[in-house]
Amino acid sequence: MRELLRPPEITGDDEATEMIRVWLAHGDQHVSLLLGMWQDADDSELDEREAWGDLLADTIRHIAHGLSQSHGWQPAETIRRISLSLTENLRTDAVGAVAGGYVGAAGD
Repeated sequence: MRELLRPPEITGDDEATEMIRVWLAHGDQHVSLLLGMWQDADDSELDEREAWGDLLADTIRHIAHGLSQSHGWQPAETIRRISLSLTENLRTDAVGAVAGGYVGAAGD
């Protein structure tokens, strides 16, 4: 199995939390999520759905930055193309098309 490296910036932070993992295996995409972190936190006033929007937007910015460094593509154009693809995929794919179930965090 091929796993990504952890960002060096998380070293020494006992509160570091992994939020999402995505694998391509057996010809399909498989996802593991930590849901409820914002909604269930006593000191959070964030709506979980908006927090995930922020997380995904920041992830797209990181993808654009990385592709700029690895392939020389302009970040703004990469963000535009990812956004178009994302919008089209969300528009055409039914929400109910997701297989599997929510099982909670490891150790729950």
